[in-house]
Amino acid sequence: MTQRLVRDGGSPTWRGGWPRWPQPGPGAEQRLLQTLRGERWAVSGPWTGLRPQEAELAEKFASFVGSEWCVPVDHGSSALIAALQAVGVRPGDEVIVPGLTWVASASVVVRCGAVPVLVDIDPRTLCLDPQAVAAAVTPATVAIIAVHLYSSMADMDALQDLAARHGLALIEDAAQAYGATWRGRGAGSIGIAGAFSAQQGKTLTSGEGGLLVTSDLQVRERAEMLRGDGRRYGQGPHVLGRPDLVEASAVQGWNMHMTEFQASLLLDGLERLDEQNRRRAAAAEFLDEALTEQGDLEPVIPHPQNDQRAYYHYVIRLREGSFAGRSAAVVGDALSEELGYWIHTPYQPLNQHPLYDPRRLPGLVEQGRGPTFDPTRFHLPMARREADRALVLHHSMLLGTEDHLRAVVEAFAKVRRLAGDLPSVSQR
Repeated sequence: MTQRLVRDGGSPTWRGGWPRWPQPGPGAEQRLLQTLRGERWAVSGPWTGLRPQEAELAEKFASFVGSEWCVPVDHGSSALIAALQAVGVRPGDEVIVPGLTWVASASVVVRCGAVPVLVDIDPRTLCLDPQAVAAAVTPATVAIIAVHLYSSMADMDALQDLAARHGLALIEDAAQAYGATWRGRGAGSIGIAGAFSAQQGKTLTSGEGGLLVTSDLQVRERAEMLRGDGRRYGQGPHVLGRPDLVEASAVQGWNMHMTEFQASLLLDGLERLDEQNRRRAAAAEFLDEALTEQGDLEPVIPHPQNDQRAYYHYVIRLREGSFAGRSAAVVGDALSEELGYWIHTPYQPLNQHPLYDPRRLPGLVEQGRGPTFDPTRFHLPMARREADRALVLHHSMLLGTEDHLRAVVEAFAKVRRLAGDLPSVSQR
């Protein structure tokens, strides 16, 4: 019988399921139970005589990254907002953001009252193009957000040089780069501040959560107050029943505290993160070699200084004319059916993303500031091209067995052979 795609009544390439995510460790339940039975469920709760889980997490995560300090927060967006405001970003300032990233990398700038300036990407890495950054700097520019995207780090050498030359704050959005390194330095530890997300899909997760890292004392102190309604960690003496926080009141803050339950889960995940990262990297290396043998698929090409990669998604790109000229979206739909797991295109560029348009925020248009925040005023040809030809596989797929990985290769081969049977436009 002639082989057929699933959409045409054929049998799927793989029926064996995929590794679940999140993956709590054997000690996670005990950690959570201890927190549940304790009297302190957040760092803003009363001192009980025991060191908070959050304080242990802050110490261990700062060490993992290679920064002096870590300030845990409730979300990755909160980590970015605290970083921006801690380095002095104010309303009306301009902050350079890559045009290909999740919407929060830019929307947090707007939440600070500043203007996101979208710039294009390096097509090899999918990260910020330093030449585009240099061309976007104006007298109003105060900061750059370098997003380490999918499986690559931005060019930190060039961006550090640009930031130093123009007196700009360099902030790393390392939400997708837990464990990645640049010349041996951990992602997040290179700029003045780094921000991580612990949302459910991330490689270190507590469902929701965030982590800000820095080696700048002033940034650390301001970030603590920003996330704690103006309060900071107490230095003692500890008093039973009293919150272990000092009302510093040097800056106006908000409540962006992480709970002790989140900290417990992150401590559990941190114990296994290095080993999981090694497995993902080995799987990605296998897929890079196996999928590119036919010459019609192309991997992301990281900078050589990015000496250790971290995989939030594995990215592979279709060369022009491959797969019978079908789009990456159409090919991704077919692969999803063959493998029983979602294979999809990357984020939409921010100048066209349906979830990103600051002009929808109340007040901006009424104040006459709408045109300044119009994302369509930015030209992002490389971001558009690469988003249209790339496919991403979630990192949990990389934690599978050799059989899982071979099924991925077989599914690509099957869809390649039968690509002429696919629709010309994605129907999802």
